[in-house]
Amino acid sequence: MKTTINYYGYDTLLQPTDWRAAAAVVGLCKYFDHFRIDYKILYNVDEKPENYIHGFDGIIYKSESITEEKYLDFVESYFEKYMTHIKLQNILNKDKLIDEDIVNFKRICTDSFYEKFFENKRFDGSNKDYFISAIYEKRYEMITHLYKYKLNLYGNYCNKNRLYTDKNKVCRIKGYDVDNSKKTNILGFCFSKESFDANDILEFDFIPFAFSNPDMRETYFVNNNFSVETLVNTNRAFSEQLSNTEGKGDKNKLLLVLQNSKDYISYDVEIISKSQSKDYYETFFVRLVRLKLLRNLSEKMLNYYYSTNNYTLTLQSEVYYRCLNNVLLDDVILRMLKLYFIDTNNRRKIRANTDVLIQINVSWKGIVNMDKLYSAKKCGNKVSQKLISLNSENTIISYRHKLTSSLCVHDYDRVKDILLKLYDCVGIDFPFMYDFFENAEENKDVVYMFVSGLYVSSERNNENKD
Repeated sequence: MKTTINYYGYDTLLQPTDWRAAAAVVGLCKYFDHFRIDYKILYNVDEKPENYIHGFDGIIYKSESITEEKYLDFVESYFEKYMTHIKLQNILNKDKLIDEDIVNFKRICTDSFYEKFFENKRFDGSNKDYFISAIYEKRYEMITHLYKYKLNLYGNYCNKNRLYTDKNKVCRIKGYDVDNSKKTNILGFCFSKESFDANDILEFDFIPFAFSNPDMRETYFVNNNFSVETLVNTNRAFSEQLSNTEGKGDKNKLLLVLQNSKDYISYDVEIISKSQSKDYYETFFVRLVRLKLLRNLSEKMLNYYYSTNNYTLTLQSEVYYRCLNNVLLDDVILRMLKLYFIDTNNRRKIRANTDVLIQINVSWKGIVNMDKLYSAKKCGNKVSQKLISLNSENTIISYRHKLTSSLCVHDYDRVKDILLKLYDCVGIDFPFMYDFFENAEENKDVVYMFVSGLYVSSERNNENKD
């Protein structure tokens, strides 16, 4: 929340009362530090302003420190790698231009850029002075244009038409913004336009600087607003770790970073995400208890990937998502049991990963004793060995298919009947059956493990090597 104060020459206090204000605080701190502008952190001053909100840290600064010219200078510096005019300047600043430089200049400078800023004149190397002069004169126009219209910059976070505006009727942030040209009476309570709270401040223009790596299609902001110091430091460390993490997909990188974030995230936090493909922000909460479980998963081997035209499964990501959202793995386990019949070239890998999934699932349920699981797996192996020795591998596939189908529809009575028939067929004792017969829902994991333990000899021959 932004508050006007009168505090030893400072006139503004911004406190991170919600994620928008928190992100603005982080962006402003980067802005002030860049220009070495003096500001104060609320928790660090002994005498507090009279009208501050108790329970929240904040920053105290002079509103005159924020100017449009300085703001654009900061944009140019912070997002330098995306500034077209800087790339063009680097070419023009060379003492001697070669053909490759002219080609690169034309490649970097789009037709719209030529038309808007260079009067549609084309660069050929001989008119170098004209382009140097044009960039110098129209530098701020170029920064503003690039900042507004680059998909990963300001326009990704806010309404580009409200950049550096004040006292807007509606909030400039994407997802909170409303088209003023349309009727807005319905926004308010009981169709009263006056009851609608726009809650827009100029400082929201600093939100793009708070989110993580702009080179990712989906960016993140960690809203741990216990203090300004933790807010700034956590997001700095979070962004740096994202940059140094290799992975396919932004969500996968996020999960890997969270898994290794114990040095700077040791409590429940809120994470705000913004994707370039969506006109709104998304929020999810990371609970410490789930985060600890996620970190324990780093010791587990989850290395299965399957993809078709209509379906993709990245096992590690599926498990990580469910871990963070406090969801058990039964549906993923059943999916893996079905994939055994589809992805026949990777059956050994599927079984190995399914075993790990079942162990994780049982541990999340709070069941510490794994002996029943290991016993069920041994039973599955013994059944397979006996039927293979009898040249009845088709029987293994048949029973495995029947059990998987029944488990997928939660028909536990049918599962019991199939287990009894298989017991009669092989004459091997199934100790795990007694617990399952007593309470099928609570002990279904042992049947998962038994089914996973069933294998055919051709698995070893068809297994693909990574």
